[in-house]
Amino acid sequence: MYTVQEFCQYVEDDINGLIEEVAGITRVVSDEERKAWATSYSEVSKMLSLCINRRPEIGQVHISTSNLLLEYKLPAASAWCDLVLVGAKQEKKQVVIVELKNWLKSSVDQPGEAEGLIDHNGQQHLHPSEQVKGYTEYCQRFHSAVQEQDATVSGCVYFSQAIDLNPYTASPNNALTQQYPLYNTQHNASIADYILDHIDHSDEHFAREFENGYYKQDRNILNQVAANFKNAQAKPFVLLDEQRRGFAMVMNALQKRLQDGKKQVIIVVGPPGCGKSAVAINVWTEAVMQMKNNMARENFVFVTTSSTQNKNWEKIFNTYGGSMLASGLVHKSNDFNPGMNGNSMKNKYLPIFADIDYAKYVNPQNDKSLRYEHFRDYVKYMIEKGETRNYKENQYFLSVVDEAHALINPVANQFKTNNISGWCLQVGPQGYHIIYKSQVSIFFMDGKQSFRDNESTSMEDIQSWAKELGAEVEVISLEGMQFRCAGSTEYVEWVEHLFTNNPLKNHAQWKDHFQLNICEWPSDMEQAVRSKMESTGGSGRLLSSFSREWVSKKLTSNHSGYSGKHDFVLNDKEGKLFKKYWNNPRGYEIFVQATEGSSMYNDPLCEVGCPYVVRGFDYDYIGLLWLEDVVWRNGEWYFNIDFTKETGCKTTRSAAVKEYLNYMTKRRACYTRSTYQRLIDTKLLKGYDAHFPKCNRFFNTLTKTYRILLTRAIKGIYIYVADPETRKHLQDLLS
Repeated sequence: MYTVQEFCQYVEDDINGLIEEVAGITRVVSDEERKAWATSYSEVSKMLSLCINRRPEIGQVHISTSNLLLEYKLPAASAWCDLVLVGAKQEKKQVVIVELKNWLKSSVDQPGEAEGLIDHNGQQHLHPSEQVKGYTEYCQRFHSAVQEQDATVSGCVYFSQAIDLNPYTASPNNALTQQYPLYNTQHNASIADYILDHIDHSDEHFAREFENGYYKQDRNILNQVAANFKNAQAKPFVLLDEQRRGFAMVMNALQKRLQDGKKQVIIVVGPPGCGKSAVAINVWTEAVMQMKNNMARENFVFVTTSSTQNKNWEKIFNTYGGSMLASGLVHKSNDFNPGMNGNSMKNKYLPIFADIDYAKYVNPQNDKSLRYEHFRDYVKYMIEKGETRNYKENQYFLSVVDEAHALINPVANQFKTNNISGWCLQVGPQGYHIIYKSQVSIFFMDGKQSFRDNESTSMEDIQSWAKELGAEVEVISLEGMQFRCAGSTEYVEWVEHLFTNNPLKNHAQWKDHFQLNICEWPSDMEQAVRSKMESTGGSGRLLSSFSREWVSKKLTSNHSGYSGKHDFVLNDKEGKLFKKYWNNPRGYEIFVQATEGSSMYNDPLCEVGCPYVVRGFDYDYIGLLWLEDVVWRNGEWYFNIDFTKETGCKTTRSAAVKEYLNYMTKRRACYTRSTYQRLIDTKLLKGYDAHFPKCNRFFNTLTKTYRILLTRAIKGIYIYVADPETRKHLQDLLS
């Protein structure tokens, strides 16, 4: 921590040295940022020196920092406050957050389209006052020291250039900027008044508590939504930075479409942990609160794309959503089917379209099936004949689609499976029908999380259908945001590069924020997670990829009366065996939200979760069983066919095996009999090999599941790696 006096002296004596210290070692700082700091720190020093001149005691007020950075990193978030002053006003603990902007003078800046936005250099940016509002709300609601000391958090904006503030303070941001005022270098006296109005002396004890503060809220999204529904509160989560900009843009679009009746598609993209689900539920709840007087509640639906999602959200909405009129508003993506099923396709529509044009409509590989690509003709026929079911254009005003990367698109080039998951493939892409039935549809997605054979919808697909159906399209990115993994974007980058030829060795950048430990034995891993849960009161879960068959399908929710085999039987220390079951099959909701009376309720670590059921959810601590499906050999990644049991990827797996066997058959003459047999019998195939594109695709599928598993933890992850060579490779990357 610096005092205000120390900071001002540092700037005066050695501003370049200060900037080097601020750059630190924990994140990459661009040359542009360094230049901006050089300008803004000089101006901030002048302004703070004015405060000291007016009230010398201010010189001892503390500036809170993070890891030798002048900027303060908000706990458990990838957001940085530029300048945080911590002290007291009379007997009240005070925090003042100052957002610094080095934006140059611009004659083209205009008021934003909605509160929270500003048109800067021709683009809709997050308004600086809205940005600092997010920081102050986040600290006020969730910062441990602020809560425990009943402190007050305030915020303002300081432009280090003489920028024209009129576009910023004008409507629709006039009320916002009164609460979170803006100043430039011509208003040093005014911002000095603002600071002195909130802080008049130091409080070193509170400053150190604030410096070491942590995020004080249950981050489990289901628990938070349930709590907010019960208390009739909107917006369960405080959004930050790009999340906040995205939310403002979405709400602005909803108001426009409410007035003009036009069709709108919004696509929100971002990596795991960037807060897509938090924005999704905030949008849904805020839309209901703002627009419930304009239309019936049935016009606002929350769409799920998997059974585990559906069961968990349905339970929360139906059990706790009475005050928000939320019961019954969770819809499966399958619910957007216009009314065709397998039987009606075969017995009714196949004869009709075969008679119209057999060669065009009937599948040449299966004469008992219609081709998928002509789904528009089938749906048009059903509409004209009045044979659709619960299917009208713009039937819903708003459809919020979480985990949209799991939507089925049978006409995609990569779709090569019969895994229908309850969807009639002849009616085409689920996303198409969601857009058709919704005036506004919002898709939250991360294409790298779609790993099953039938999860084949891309952002480009959605954009194409939106254009076809006459909808305006907006794409919003949450790249760079991170609310899992202790808010460490650097850790997520490490995961993103882990299975490439150029893995990162950036452990030093995130080790102090996010815990990752490699365990020698599975029981060590479990005990580490259990100890963390007991000492912190946090949540925990054991996870694994699909490297074991699900043999415990008759397991009961309380494990009583079941005498079948365990799914996981692993060698453990002292000659013992580590035994666990897969997810309980008696209800997807207990995979994430344990039901009272179940074994998971009594012990959350008694079962192992798979990527499918935990995608979209998170836990404080994760224990990961990394077994034999993906291994490191001789400086390369391999996968083992014998340990890939995911039934949703059977088509991709079969194609990979067939490709390898066909290749070896063609080259049989190149090997001796014993060598050939050894190569055929080996179950290890290279993850990346130019000879095997289908094997490469399957390996990519496997690594997607690990990407999901490695990004579920909020605070830390403990990994048992069964293969010694793979374990050493990971340890080397962390050294």
